[in-house]
Amino acid sequence: SSVLSSQEISSVQTSTQLFNGMAVKARSAAREVIATYSVDDIFIELIIQLPSNYPLGSITVESGKRVGVAVQQWRNWMLQLSTYLTHQNGSIMEGLSLWKNNVDK
Repeated sequence: SSVLSSQEISSVQTSTQLFNGMAVKARSAAREVIATYSVDDIFIELIIQLPSNYPLGSITVESGKRVGVAVQQWRNWMLQLSTYLTHQNGSIMEGLSLWKNNVDK
C-alpha cells in the first residue's frame, strides 16, 4: 500500500501536465494532493487524501475554500471526482483535469 500511494503522489509531483489557472501541490508525507483553482481574486481549494491502505481504502475528497459556488453544484463535483478516483481507477491528475473542466463550465 505504501509503495502504491508513494507512486501516485510522485506521479503528481513529476507530472508535466499544466492547468491554466490551477496550481497542484503534492505532499508525500501526508499522502495528500492540494489543488488551488483561481479566477481573478477568487480561490477554490480541493484536497485529495490517500488512505493508509490505498488502494483498498477509498480516497477522501475534501473541500478547502469554495467561494462563489453553490452548495449543490459543489457536492455534485465532489461526488463525481470521488466516484472517478475510487470506482473507475482514475489517476489523481486525470481526476483533477475532470474537476477543472467542470469548474470551467
